[in-house]
Amino acid sequence: MVTARRLFVGGVVVAVILAAALGLIAWNSWDKGGGPGLGEEPIVGTALLTPEQHLFGDAVRARVELIVDGNRVDPDSIEIGANFDPYRELRPVEVTRSEDGALTKLRYDYVLGCLVSQCLPRGAGRVELGGVAVNYLRRGESEPAAATVEWVPIRAAGRIDPNQLDQAALRSDLRDLPSASYRVSPRTVELVALVLAVLFAVGAAILILRLLPLDRLATRLGARFVDKRSPLEQALALVRESAESGSPEEERRALERLAVELRRNRNPALAGDASRIAWSEPVPAGIDPLSDEVERVISENGH
Repeated sequence: MVTARRLFVGGVVVAVILAAALGLIAWNSWDKGGGPGLGEEPIVGTALLTPEQHLFGDAVRARVELIVDGNRVDPDSIEIGANFDPYRELRPVEVTRSEDGALTKLRYDYVLGCLVSQCLPRGAGRVELGGVAVNYLRRGESEPAAATVEWVPIRAAGRIDPNQLDQAALRSDLRDLPSASYRVSPRTVELVALVLAVLFAVGAAILILRLLPLDRLATRLGARFVDKRSPLEQALALVRESAESGSPEEERRALERLAVELRRNRNPALAGDASRIAWSEPVPAGIDPLSDEVERVISENGH
């Protein structure tokens, strides 16, 4: 006979069996990978932009959230590559990390802005940013894997109504400005500048001329006579020139120079005669015979 007590006990037994079966199924599913909410994918991600419509120049907040199955993916290997062109990041990204068992939640918060012409609203003002590249490394594998999270499109609006731009007009006032005044006369400045320019040019020319080999240039151009006579020939010519000038002092100096050159040419006898004649009184005498003798020596020796 079936009683209420037996029905109660049977229901409890059936409930326990069903609960045990469901628990076993859940355990097997969790142990084989996936975890709650992830399914077959080791990473689940979302991307959000706020506000969905903003005015030109306003800051836009971007957030990327990833839920990572730590049993299949190393959370430390995850790298984010977000493309916000033409927007730019206004501050460094803020990364928040939290863990719940084998699941790791990563959140990346960005603040964006754009003030360039590419961000001006056009048409409906729809703005589509590039996707977010997520690179990660599966456990037990050496080659990295990649996934992409797409941004939700947003809209940008201008701060001035187009009708107001069409009605805008340039407004200006004409004023009579006073004539220009100068602390120093422009003519004075011109003269001073001209004088300084001339002085600097002359100074530069002097410095350049001092560095140039003018003697060599003059010789090559034929502007300077090069005396190719030997020192003895030059000394003899100087004696004859001084004798023609009629100055006893010049004759004495010329004869002394001739005596020096004769000693250098190893002719002490004629050198002594030249010195004796140089200091003879009242005036040097006997220059012509000495000159002829020196000229003979020059012709014999070839110098």
